[in-house]
Amino acid sequence: MKELIPIDLEGVIANVKAEGKSRRVLWQDSESIAFLSSGRKERWDFHIDPADEVTLQLSGVQHLVYRDESGKEHTAVIKAGQILLCPAGVPHSPRLEENSWFIVFERKRRPGEIDRFIWFCERCGGKIHEATAEVGDYRQDPVGQVYQTFYGDESLRTC
Repeated sequence: MKELIPIDLEGVIANVKAEGKSRRVLWQDSESIAFLSSGRKERWDFHIDPADEVTLQLSGVQHLVYRDESGKEHTAVIKAGQILLCPAGVPHSPRLEENSWFIVFERKRRPGEIDRFIWFCERCGGKIHEATAEVGDYRQDPVGQVYQTFYGDESLRTC
């Protein structure tokens, strides 16, 4: 058994900020993943996760925009010190105020499980793009790769 060592979150946040980054995987073991994030700026996609996500808001405020079964948008406001469960399959889009940090805890993906990312037109509400990714190693930033593809091709962003 490896040694159990607590994580100094304030130290990790300071290091991530100093590196000019906005996220860090805290652990990724056989069953679970935990990552620290300050969010992606200008996030407008909706993530559909095959597993439940638990968000612990450490600082600031997160506006978790989510869509119900009919496609109607709602917002859960998560303040520092609050925790929220987003069930598997719920399209959600975390939008954060400045200086906000949170941790997401989730089950490690099983082989073949797919995460989906959907962008909707801000004017008409229609779907403009959908991407999928098999999320294996979070340290490889598979979500960032989906973003690079989307923002690198204007035709994907055009309604």
